[in-house]
Amino acid sequence: MPHVGMTFATFDDAWTYWKNFGGRNGFGVRKLYGRKRQDNSYSSYTFVCSCEGERKKDKRDHLTKIPRAETRTGCEVLLAIKSVKNSQEYKVQKCHLDHNHTLQKPEACYLIPTQREVSEIALIDITLADISGIRPKESHELLSRQAGGVRSVGYTKDDLNNSLRDMRKEAMEYGAAVAILKYFEKRVSENPSFQHFEDITENEEIANILWMDGRMIAAYGRFGEVVIFDTTFGTNNEKWALGTFVGFNNFREIVIFGAALMCDQSTDSFAWVFTKFVEANGGKRPITMFTDQDMAIGNALKQVLPDTKHGLCVWHIMKNAQRKLSKYKKKKEKKEKIDEEEMIDEEDKIDEEDKIDENDKNDEKEKKEKKGLMGEFCNCLFKIEVEEEFEKAFEELAGKLVEEDEKWKKCIYDCKKKWAYCFMKDAYTLGIRSTQASESINSDLKKYLSCKLDVNRFMEQFDRIVDAKREKEIKSEFEMRKKKPRVRYNIPILCEAGKLYTPNVFDLFQKECEFSGSAYIESVDGNIYTVGMCNINDEQCSRISRQVVWNRDEQSIACSCKKYERVGILCCHAIKVLDREDIKNIPTRYILKRWTQNANDDLVVDREGRVVIEDAMLEVRNRHAQLMRESVSIYDMVARDEENSQFLWNELRSLRKRVEERCGNPSKRTNDHGGDNPNSQSKNSLHLKKKDGDNRSKRTKPWNENLSRRKKGKKGDGRSISYSQPEIRSGNDFSQEISQENIWCFDNLEDRNNVSIVEE
Repeated sequence: MPHVGMTFATFDDAWTYWKNFGGRNGFGVRKLYGRKRQDNSYSSYTFVCSCEGERKKDKRDHLTKIPRAETRTGCEVLLAIKSVKNSQEYKVQKCHLDHNHTLQKPEACYLIPTQREVSEIALIDITLADISGIRPKESHELLSRQAGGVRSVGYTKDDLNNSLRDMRKEAMEYGAAVAILKYFEKRVSENPSFQHFEDITENEEIANILWMDGRMIAAYGRFGEVVIFDTTFGTNNEKWALGTFVGFNNFREIVIFGAALMCDQSTDSFAWVFTKFVEANGGKRPITMFTDQDMAIGNALKQVLPDTKHGLCVWHIMKNAQRKLSKYKKKKEKKEKIDEEEMIDEEDKIDEEDKIDENDKNDEKEKKEKKGLMGEFCNCLFKIEVEEEFEKAFEELAGKLVEEDEKWKKCIYDCKKKWAYCFMKDAYTLGIRSTQASESINSDLKKYLSCKLDVNRFMEQFDRIVDAKREKEIKSEFEMRKKKPRVRYNIPILCEAGKLYTPNVFDLFQKECEFSGSAYIESVDGNIYTVGMCNINDEQCSRISRQVVWNRDEQSIACSCKKYERVGILCCHAIKVLDREDIKNIPTRYILKRWTQNANDDLVVDREGRVVIEDAMLEVRNRHAQLMRESVSIYDMVARDEENSQFLWNELRSLRKRVEERCGNPSKRTNDHGGDNPNSQSKNSLHLKKKDGDNRSKRTKPWNENLSRRKKGKKGDGRSISYSQPEIRSGNDFSQEISQENIWCFDNLEDRNNVSIVEE
């Protein structure tokens, strides 16, 4: 119990003792007043109960409809201390411990404000949980269980929310532009191979941003022949657009090469992004690039990458076609019912033989109609190989469309050379024309990115997407080294491929070997083989005869199907000819390094000629993990005994002082990113460029106007269409006190068909 004459070594010890005493006895404490010397040390101080004094009267009190509950009761409990002359100690001069109010129960003392504090260590755990997408509620529950209960964690859910809010406000203190630059500075300090570019205008506005880390640059150096540039996630009329550069690694899995944020989707913005992307990768240009159907992107590619084959992503083509052609399905169903009734009436009038012939024709017609317009479009997209046949099929399809779809029909036809198989069959695509790549990256963007994120949280969530892709690649590498591929047929060329190729690529090659068993040599004219296919039930294998040219002296082979030129593995026709020529191994020149198991072994240099460091923090993380395991094992040994716990606690405090003397106190560093204060740098004047219309001042609407807009309107005149936002779960739900200029909005363009009608 505190008493007059009690001494404390320092002022902080006295305040800590008073806080702990209040926590044990069920009352809150606060500092009342004190006196300072010239050296800023306290000569005396008075600590009181939190219920000391009375609330001051305010002239606006009569306007308050629901007044706050009283928390001041005039409690006279206090502890007054005074410094001892010629010493750093403090002595209790006055002590009063009689309360005039009810004290808290022991089980509720953890809720007293002075007993709650989010420590620096706890804030690290909270931040990591937030970055990982764990909501504050679940995060608090997890940390409470780790600490042994809600009472032991040391703070409440509200404290956790407030800490996150304050941390985010501090990060955005100097605006979104400075926050981005500080993030890039941090990444460069961790790995010098990190590359970033900012397009700064004359008005000190950041118009476009491009960034990629060391592993992205290394991945592009090894697998960057074919690239998908996707901008469909994050397209919004008022906010910035997110563009991602992705491709296939040696496992035929999605790998990210880089990312860009653009103020607008103009030709100049895309041209700047493409130019800096090539520059960051040492001048290496992709052979083929797939994008969405955007004229500005096409113009930028012609300017910056004129030799790169430009293709349209099949996923976007299919999505747009489904919207246009799905409405014809209902019309076709009604027509089929009418045709069926007419056919029954006609069958009664003809004889049996004619009836059979008629049924055969109707069956063929019905099979053709069941495919629908979407099926006909897919044939143009994936199957038709001859340009004349494509023109005929597309003309037949276009004749079934109504006049209102004339614009879409003309637009899709004008860019046919960028999506139709007959025009893209000679392009080097690696099989990326399938919808897998775009579906995968769009799914991840929806999963991790919320509709409204400040810049810091956006970067954190995008890093989660990158980490998830890399984790999948590491898992594939682990499984490949752990398991041997299942070779279905014990033939030399397959056994060799199983040792060379990654599992997914080996499966494709093994499929081609199976198809080669159904192939036969139709004719031989010198070194030209005509290879046909038996009638097999597999849509992936074409039954068209192919011309294969084999040169024994040069050990070269070429097939008219161009599968090797497109995908990078030999086709079934070439394998058939190799078998005919008694070649039991894959010719070395046709083993593409990018598909092999050791494709990641090559070193990659950056634009300055330095070897790219893919993961500079790997050793740091390994040391951290070892130290954590060792420390946790020590905690487990002493946690159940109070005496041993106190011994370890004293040793840790002593050890911490020695470590701070050796390494420096991290709390005294200039800022979290190890840089200078932004106020001392010219970058503090930078800000993000806004699109035209963003500076419009908007009238603040009263609550009743906002409420009326939420009501659903009736169909009829005076209505407008509002696009509904997709429900995306990521990060935290609670609102942030961040200005509107620091909020980024990322909508999914593909969700614009989900609309609701509201009345104006």
